[in-house]
Amino acid sequence: MESCPLCSNQSQLHSEPLFPAWMNASENPTLNICGTCQTRFERNAAFTMEFFKERAFLKKTNEPDYYDTFYGSELHLKRSRIALLYFLVGLNLKQHLIGSFDRLAHDFNGRFIEENDYHLWAAFNPEHIETISAPVRTRIEGLNATECCILGYHFFLITDQRPLPAKSLIQQLEQEQDLTIMHAGIEKDIYEDFEAFMEEFNSRKK
Repeated sequence: MESCPLCSNQSQLHSEPLFPAWMNASENPTLNICGTCQTRFERNAAFTMEFFKERAFLKKTNEPDYYDTFYGSELHLKRSRIALLYFLVGLNLKQHLIGSFDRLAHDFNGRFIEENDYHLWAAFNPEHIETISAPVRTRIEGLNATECCILGYHFFLITDQRPLPAKSLIQQLEQEQDLTIMHAGIEKDIYEDFEAFMEEFNSRKK
């Protein structure tokens, strides 16, 4: 028996890839975790098949109207947000299992993600449709976060314990009925695109 690096339980350890096997990532290192944690990652992998490949949560795509707006977007069923959070938190934990994200590990193991104030923002860029990149540290809205790209989707996960700013654009978007994913412009600063997208998005609601 060995100690699982994620949950610390004493158990026989099993090999687990960083990315779900179906993604066929060119670089996909493995780590050793217990069977219980592996089962949870298998559920995450099943969700990613539904989200990315089968598009089971996609409600509709809004194409940009160049006479009115520049940005398109995707609307996904809101219930996909929690599953997406668990996938992203799990991916971050796999990448940083050497003590970097103790709070994320505690909440992931205890299934407290939906009870705590976790935030994500996503943008889709078709130029990166074949990209699969591991999470890296970044900052967004003045807070610590991580960024990764999965098959064209850039995901930003807030890892900071501090609350989002009062005028947070991410928080504004989270209030919507659907999970809204912006279509990014071509090779611009994604957050600058997000600010412009939200300006358009809010003006269309008035």
